Amino acid sequence: MVRMRAIILAGGYAKRLLPLTAERPKPLLPIGDGTILDFIMAKMRHLELSEIMISTNKRFEANFYEWLKKRNYPNVKIFPEPSTKEEEKLGPIKAISIILKEAHEDDYLITAGDNLFSLDLQKMYAYFEHVKKPVVALYEISSYSLAKQYACVEMEKDFRIVGFEEKPCAPKSLLVSTGIYMLPWSSMRRIDDYLAAGNPPDPVGQFICWLTQTEEVHGYPFSGYWYDIGSLDSYREAQADFMNRSYKTWPS
Repeated sequence: MVRMRAIILAGGYAKRLLPLTAERPKPLLPIGDGTILDFIMAKMRHLELSEIMISTNKRFEANFYEWLKKRNYPNVKIFPEPSTKEEEKLGPIKAISIILKEAHEDDYLITAGDNLFSLDLQKMYAYFEHVKKPVVALYEISSYSLAKQYACVEMEKDFRIVGFEEKPCAPKSLLVSTGIYMLPWSSMRRIDDYLAAGNPPDPVGQFICWLTQTEEVHGYPFSGYWYDIGSLDSYREAQADFMNRSYKTWPS
């Protein structure tokens, strides 16, 4: 078991996927042999994490408890923030800060709850252990017009990040953040300083950008596939692809 805990961010209301998300959260939408969240859990299982925390909201809290009752996932906790609608959302960075008040001073894997990816988390962890610095999983997308929708990253040959910009008007790179991060406790504990300075609580990339200005942050590019399920079209595209894929669920 590694000295790392995970936080899966699942506190959104996914209005762009209505009506599919009217009664269930986006991470619990069907994909392949299970749900998006099952896929993420399957990717994490080889890391043997100390604990997995799912950050959600009061509106969908019961959905996640029902999902968890039907699984055999060890060491999983659900942390609901008090919001029941979009306008009340705390933002993922604030939600993480609340979780950390009850959490252990370990390293952390943070991922968005709507991610489908071919990234090998074990290899990313090995790199994280090597550099002992914050590491961001990166993916090269196909066009600069598409890059405008994401956090674009500039990186040196030694994988140090020298530029990190959320949804730029004129992207300087096709490398984008996938919303998958590994952070040492020394960086995680700075979230309160970030928020106290009046910085935005959403998205997590804003915190990463802030970190790059004061400490060394590394990129970890991967190839293969990456789906950011942000719209009905992207969800349908992923569904079509995953009809021909299977992934092994957490061992019972």
